[in-house]
Amino acid sequence: MKRSLALLVLGLVGMVQPGLAVDKEVIQLQQNVALLLGMVRELQRSFDERIVVIRTLVEQSSDRMNQFSDRVNQVNSGLAELQKSMQNSVGNAGQKVDNLGNQMQGLQASMEELRVRLDKLSQQVTKLESSSQTISGSGFSTSAEPGMGTPPAPDVLYNTALRDYTSGNYPLALQEFLEYLRYYSNAALASNAQFYIGDIYYQQGQFEKAVQEYDKAIEQYPDGNKSATAQYKKGLALLNQNLRTQGVQELNALIQKFPTTPEAQMAKDKLANLPPDSGRRSTAR
Repeated sequence: MKRSLALLVLGLVGMVQPGLAVDKEVIQLQQNVALLLGMVRELQRSFDERIVVIRTLVEQSSDRMNQFSDRVNQVNSGLAELQKSMQNSVGNAGQKVDNLGNQMQGLQASMEELRVRLDKLSQQVTKLESSSQTISGSGFSTSAEPGMGTPPAPDVLYNTALRDYTSGNYPLALQEFLEYLRYYSNAALASNAQFYIGDIYYQQGQFEKAVQEYDKAIEQYPDGNKSATAQYKKGLALLNQNLRTQGVQELNALIQKFPTTPEAQMAKDKLANLPPDSGRRSTAR
């Protein structure tokens, strides 16, 4: 615009021929042109100022958008870390519950081994006191099958099987516990032997077989000192097979049947740390 007006002014000035008298109209025209040029300069200055203001606003808006984008990214990153932390906390809690159960189980096994050793010492004292008596092969208890010969003493057989179990020699321990039940199915530690058979399968990841053997411990020895532990481990074995409904029912049944036992508390902790199922969390009843 400024350039066009300037050309117009130059054209008007050029129309004035040299040597002509400058009259009032020419002077008035020149004054008008000068005024017009001043207005053009003022408009240009105002236009430049507004351009600067607009550019500043655009830069500020861009900075604010960048800051907002950074905050959104920080919030998303924080949410992702929080979710990961919660998942890790849930997984760690479940793992701690399982570890606690295994530690308690190992402690019980050690106590049983100690008890067996004490029983063995007591029997040895009794044998020393009755050293005049002799043992004949045909005089063995009627629990042995005909033609099978004399089996190992119950405390020796159980103690050997338990030692192999605690040391992780599961195949040999399984054979020895089965042999113990073959000869001494009505002994005081028979329920323990049946439980350990199921637990050997559990430790090896054979959860279906473990459930079957745990059922035998629960059903055949309902008053055994391993009934609560067998039911707890059965619930875990079902959960490990992705049989969530059956596993939750088994743990809830354990809580109702043995409410004051350590296994009941472990079952509550396990239920509380199960991941949600269809928007609902399974809890102890």
